[in-house]
Formats: sequence, structure tokens, C-alpha cells
Amino acid sequence: MESVTNRILEDIGLSIWPPFFKDRVFIAALAVGGLVWAVMWLTVVPTFTIENRSIALIIFTTVVWYPVLEEILFRGVIQGSLIKKSFGQKKVVGLTVANWIASLLFVIAHLWYQPAIWALMVIVPSLIYGFFRDRYSNTYPSIVLHAFYNGGFTAINVFAQLG
Repeated sequence: MESVTNRILEDIGLSIWPPFFKDRVFIAALAVGGLVWAVMWLTVVPTFTIENRSIALIIFTTVVWYPVLEEILFRGVIQGSLIKKSFGQKKVVGLTVANWIASLLFVIAHLWYQPAIWALMVIVPSLIYGFFRDRYSNTYPSIVLHAFYNGGFTAINVFAQLG
């Protein structure tokens, strides 16, 4: 039973914690998130309203719950399965077809609960998450980046409504 669990975790990229925090490219991806937040701070149009919802619940869902679930599904399961196929390993503009397909599905999923322009804009961070999934054959860097990006985005939305 343990080997089946280990195999599943390995298949979805959750078997080990790679040293991605030492990677200069990963650090650059974090910095890009900060630059995007600065631009958003100047041009923010809140994409969700606080109203009577708990700020703690909003933070938990956007910074923990969504990144973990979405990355396990899109980068772990979908991209992880596609990268095993020869067509999924091919590159288009330096990124794997597996990453492109998972990212397009990620955008489509966001169309259900976000305005179309916001859903389309998630293609860029999604491709970044997928890049690190491919770079490390692991989903943890994608989860961390997604949580980090959502954290800044959520803070800007909350502060814009409170201030």
C-alpha cells in the first residue's frame, strides 16, 4: 500500500521537496510577482468584494486552498500526465506542450468564476507555474508561487476595499 501511495505522490510531483528556493530563476519569478503587485496597486479594480465574508476565510481560500488544489490538479495531475507523452514533451516558445495544455485548461476553469479578462490574464502565471513544474518534475514550486502571487493579489483587493 505504501508503494502505491508513494507512486501516486511521485506521479503528481509531491514526493520530495526540491531546493527551488536556491534557484535564481525561481527568485526572479517571485520578484516578478512583486512588480505585478506594484502595478496592480496603482490600477486596482477589486475582483471580489468583502461584504459580509470573513477576511480570514478569503485569505485561507485564495492563498492556501486554491493554490494547493489547483496546482495538484493542473500541474500535478494534468501536466504530470501529459509530460509523460512524447507530444507533451515537445516545446513551443520554450515551454512544453504539456504546460501549454494545462495552462489553457487553467484559464478555462477560471472563466467560470472570474470576468473573462481576469481569466485570460491567468495564462501568464499559469505558464510560470508550469515552467517550474517541468524544471523540477515537482509540484511544490508551483504551489508556493501560486500561493505567493495570490497572497499579494488578495492583499491588494482587501486593502483597496478597507482603505
